[in-house]
Amino acid sequence: MDEAKLEESLRMIGKANFVEYFEQLADVTLTNQAVAEHIVNDSGCAYKSALGRRVGPARSIIRAGQARDAMLLISGSTRLAPRVVQRAAEIAKSLEKAGVP
Repeated sequence: MDEAKLEESLRMIGKANFVEYFEQLADVTLTNQAVAEHIVNDSGCAYKSALGRRVGPARSIIRAGQARDAMLLISGSTRLAPRVVQRAAEIAKSLEKAGVP
């Protein structure tokens, strides 16, 4: 996935959502449905939206090995809340230490 496609996917998912739910999204022991239910319960969005527009595309980024790239893009944002940007930078750093591309 090139950078433009990654950016487009992150916009669809919601950059803040990708950061906020990253641990659940990256947890291979959780099903897509379980993660979607967590998002629905937490944010109140519709289940189909959580599953189709957030979980599926987010997990595609993670499976493609682009989680760190995504976090670096998000950490460079000037339009997101500072706490989201900071958390993205922290996750990118921890992924780098873990040897995740």
